[in-house]
Order: sequence, then C-alpha cells, then structure tokens
Amino acid sequence: MRSVSTKIFLTLAVALAAFGMVAAFGISRLHDLGRHLRLLSEGYLPLTRIAAQIDVKDWVTSRVLEAGALDPAARRTYLPLARAHFPALVREKIAEGRSVARRALAFASEEDARFLARVESRLDALDAKWSQYDAAARELFEDLESGSAESPPLEQRAQAVRTLEKGLSLDVKLLSVALESQIADRVNAAERQESRTVASIIGYSLLAAAVGLGAVLISLRLLAPLRTLTDGVKAVAAGDLTRQVAVRSNDEIGLLAREFNAMAASLDRQRAELLRAERLAAVGRISAQITHEIRNPLNAIGLNTELLAEELQAAGPAEARQLVAAIGREVDRLNAVTEEYLRFARLPKPSLVRQDLNEVLGDLLDFVQPEMAQAGVRVERVLAAGLPAILGDEGQLRAAFLNLLRNSREAMPAGGTVTVRTRLGADGYVEAEVRDTGPGIPPDRLPRIFDPFYTTKERGTGLGLAYAQQVLREHSGDVRCESSPGRGTTFVVRVPRAAERPGIPQPRTAASA
Repeated sequence: MRSVSTKIFLTLAVALAAFGMVAAFGISRLHDLGRHLRLLSEGYLPLTRIAAQIDVKDWVTSRVLEAGALDPAARRTYLPLARAHFPALVREKIAEGRSVARRALAFASEEDARFLARVESRLDALDAKWSQYDAAARELFEDLESGSAESPPLEQRAQAVRTLEKGLSLDVKLLSVALESQIADRVNAAERQESRTVASIIGYSLLAAAVGLGAVLISLRLLAPLRTLTDGVKAVAAGDLTRQVAVRSNDEIGLLAREFNAMAASLDRQRAELLRAERLAAVGRISAQITHEIRNPLNAIGLNTELLAEELQAAGPAEARQLVAAIGREVDRLNAVTEEYLRFARLPKPSLVRQDLNEVLGDLLDFVQPEMAQAGVRVERVLAAGLPAILGDEGQLRAAFLNLLRNSREAMPAGGTVTVRTRLGADGYVEAEVRDTGPGIPPDRLPRIFDPFYTTKERGTGLGLAYAQQVLREHSGDVRCESSPGRGTTFVVRVPRAAERPGIPQPRTAASA
C-alpha cells in the first residue's frame, strides 16, 4: 500500500521528469545545431575560401608564349617578371585545406566525415597535379632563359602545360562547386532541424505541461478525501453520529476514514446504549414505585378473596364460588406481573462463580419439561461435551434462559420443537442456541423485540426478552435474535469463558453443601 506522500512524490517526479526530458531534448538539439554551425564556420567556409585562393586566373602558359615572341634581350628582362607572377603559395593552401579538413573530422557527422574524406582525396590529387604542373612550368622557364626553346616545339610544350592548367582549373572548380553544394545542403539541413527542433520543443513542452497539470490534478484528488473527512468530523462534533465518510482509498487517508467510521458507529452504539440505560433506569424507578403501590392492595384483595372462598366453600352458590376463584387467579397473575416488574427494575449485580453451562441448561430443561410437554412442545438437547467453564450467576442465568424457552413455547401454541444447543465459539465465547419451529418474527418487528414493554402478545408484559438481555450484558455477554417468517426463531446467547485465575469462587455442589 503506497502512502499519500509517496503517490504525490511520484506524480511530481513524473512531472519533473517530463520537464527534464524536454530540457534535455532541447539541449541535445541545440548541441546538434551548434555542431552544424561549427562545421560550417570551421570547416566548409574555410575550405571554400582556400579553394577560391587555389583557383589561379593568371597561368604560366600565356607568359611563356609572350616571352617566346620577344627578342632575347627583352626576354631576359621579362622572364623574372613572369616568374614573379607564378602562384607559388598554391601548395601551402592545399596543405592548409588538408589541415582544415582533418580538424573538421573531429566534430563531423558520419555523412560529413565521408564528404571531408572525399575533399581530402581531391586535395591530394590537386597536390599531385600541381607538383607535375610546377615541374613542367619551371622547366619551360629554364629553357626560355637558356635559349633552348627557340625551336617550334616551344608551342607544343606550352600546349602540354596549358592542358595541365585546364585540368587543375577544372578540379579546383569542381572542388568549389562540391563545397558550395555541401554548404547549401548543411544550411538547409540546419534550417530544417531548427524548425523541427522548435516544433518538437513546443510539442514536448505542451506535453510536459499536460503531465504537470495531471500531476496537480492527481495530487488534488489524493488530498480531496481530507475535505470529506473534515466535513465528517464536523458533523460528528455537531452530534450526527450516523455520519459515514465515503473514502474508498487504500492509503493512510482511507485507513483513517475507516477508523473514523468505526469510531462514529461505536459512539452511536454507545449513545444508544446510554439512552436505553437511562430509559431503563427511569422505567425501573417508575415500575418499582407503581409495583410498591399495587402490591399492598393486591395482597389485601388476595387475602380477602381466600377468606371469601372459604366462607362460600360450604354453603355458597356455585356461581359465586367460580367468580371468587376467577378473582383469585387474576390476583395471582397480577402478583406475578408485579414480581416480574420488580425483578426487572431491581436486578442485582450477579454473583459470579464458575459454572458449567451444560449443567445449568440441563437442570433448567428438566424443570420445564412438564410445562413444555403439556403445551405439546418437544425439547431436543444438543449439548457439546468439554465446554470450558463460564463465570455466571446461576439464578439469573436460569431466569434468562427460562424467559427464552417460554417465549419459544408461547410462539408455538399448536406445539412444535425447541432445540437447545451449546458450542464453543470461534472467538473463545461459550454459545448457547435456543431454536423453535414457530412462525418467526416479521422483519419490521425484529429490531424492537428487546425493548422493554414491547410485546405482541395479548397478556404479555414485554419484559422477558429485555430482562434476558440485561442479565447477559451484566455477564459481559449478549443475546441476538435470528428469525424470518415461516422459518422459526433462533436466540443465540454468548457468554465469555472463565479465566483460569485463583480466587474465583467455585459453584456449590451437593457434596460441598
């Protein structure tokens, strides 16, 4: 699970990497453009200048023919001047051209390196032809000075030198044309590269800007749940404990939101339990007061009813005796109701000792067996062997389970089956299950069955299930109901197992008694 800071760092790193790549691309392109410009300024342009300097306009042949037409005295005067016009620096320029070409190879591309190699080969060829031309020209001047060139072969020899001059001139022009063509190609290539570079940098910059904008949006999205969480905190602080924060991320904010939802739900449950406890306390005080006010008149009515029944037993009419008996039964029922109210209102703290839940349930089932059989209810026992002991008050536990069993019996007026099952839960709790085959409880009534005074029976008090829940919570346990119409009802009781600690009282047995 990546943290929010890691995600934000990664998004910003991607944005920075995008801008860095654009910068690196621009620098690379500028470097290539600079290399092209350097090749032009330090390679091709100097070579073009050198080629122009090699291109001799005043060749030797014309001076030789002019000198041949002069008389010997004028010739001797003219020949030193003709020699002075001879371009002796051509070989130096060829050597300079070679040096320039070799230096340009250091920063030339593969294609430019091949062209420079061809230029160097042409310079070598020019050097060889120039050596041949220089030797022929010098020999021709020496013959003129010595006077051995007066014969007709002078024109033939001059024509041979002229042929060399034309070849050199052609080679120099071809070299110049090649250099100018290469310069034009390089300039055009540089312009195209510049256009592509500008377009690419603009495009990549826009892409990098889009990546940066995406990184900002992702960061805002990652931090957006904080606002939702803040609103939830304000709502809970204002008293809305049902507020749930809808954050589904798997980072720290999502974990915080889930913990916040759990905290709000826990606070809501605690508030509901507190309100219920306050309501039960108020109901208990009222019930105790009402019961106290009713018990004394009921006792007096019951005593007088018994006396009247004794008086009518001997000579009273049968109808009067039936009426007195009905009054006695109703008084007994009212006494039972007041006792149930008092038991619920004044539930004492349980006296916790180690108990065997199977033994408690077995004794209780033996006790209610005649009552169940009379109502046509069959009781099945599925008690797991080897259950660990629990800490409980036997009397209160018996009363709680008795209410559950009677509730199941009353739910099956035509008879049925009650199954009592015990087991060890996965979390270490000892569980007991009371299942009946009655009609079940409608879903709209199921959430209220543990509310005090809530009942669907004509003569019920609505305190049996509330009392059972109160007892089990005093034992650090709980009871829940699972029911659906037509499939019966199941009450699942959970009680924590007893810790193996010294000093906890043991249950009383017949031997110890």
